[in-house]
Amino acid sequence: MKSVYSRLLLVLIFATPAIFVTSAEVSAFVSSSVAERADGALPPGAAVSGKPGSSSMEAAVRLANLEASEEIDENEGYEDKREVLGKEIGITDGVFQKNGAQLLAQLDLNDGKQDEGSKACTDCPEMVAIPGKKFAIGKYAVTFKEWDACVSGGGCGAYLPSDNGWGRGNRPVINVSWEDAQAYIRWLSGKTGKTYRLPTEEEWKIAALAGSTTEYYWGNDVGRNNANCDGCGSEWDNKKTAPVGSFKPNAFGLYDMMGNVWQWTDTCWQANCAKRMFFGGSWNHRPQDMRTTTRNWFNTDKRMRYLGFRLAMTLP
Repeated sequence: MKSVYSRLLLVLIFATPAIFVTSAEVSAFVSSSVAERADGALPPGAAVSGKPGSSSMEAAVRLANLEASEEIDENEGYEDKREVLGKEIGITDGVFQKNGAQLLAQLDLNDGKQDEGSKACTDCPEMVAIPGKKFAIGKYAVTFKEWDACVSGGGCGAYLPSDNGWGRGNRPVINVSWEDAQAYIRWLSGKTGKTYRLPTEEEWKIAALAGSTTEYYWGNDVGRNNANCDGCGSEWDNKKTAPVGSFKPNAFGLYDMMGNVWQWTDTCWQANCAKRMFFGGSWNHRPQDMRTTTRNWFNTDKRMRYLGFRLAMTLP
């Protein structure tokens, strides 16, 4: 019996350092990742020169997703961040199992193709002219594919927002502030020679209702599977964003004007332009929050996993 205990003791003595090495490696990776970031931005140069699928872009996507898994949204304390972290990265002996390059390089072409006819370029958002008005607005919210094209083209401050592990491609870009949206607009306007901007509150409401006088552009009842929200009856409800164009459009042919992600506008909150308004509800908010009468604002540097944007343009 004494010899059994001796052997067991030897096993523990030699195994313990290996256990702590693995734990220390993982801990060091997380702490170094956190130390290198500021206000959700990636370390300078982390994604500046990378193309989708390159090592720098790959590392940047990993860091962006890790950041999202570490943070608990102050407005939604019910979520367990450890569950999110476990889904996004698998660690064995301190080595990542998930190939981060796939998050950016493998865009899901089955999420819905956009008509190239009213787009200024292959990676430009499609615009729809609003009948009787002198402005056009994006047919869809700006997607991760479109945002990542900006980063690959040297724009958007090389910032790669996290997709929360839900996928990029034709999902609406999230974790972007009003200021981030302005960076995208500057890059796109310079690339195309066209003047893009965010819609005003009034323009957004006109575009969202598309001539309807009901609570939602499809009627007074939220119904089922008309949008993505917490109580909309879709497969994505209160779980994650849906690919753009997953639901029927409104009468103007605009998709997801209610639900999926809140959308920044250019309108200041009560003449305070350090705060900007946003509308439309999202995948994890109540059906009534999608109504155009619901008005919200955030500071212009605020990034949230339920907040995105779509573009507008003044017409002659």
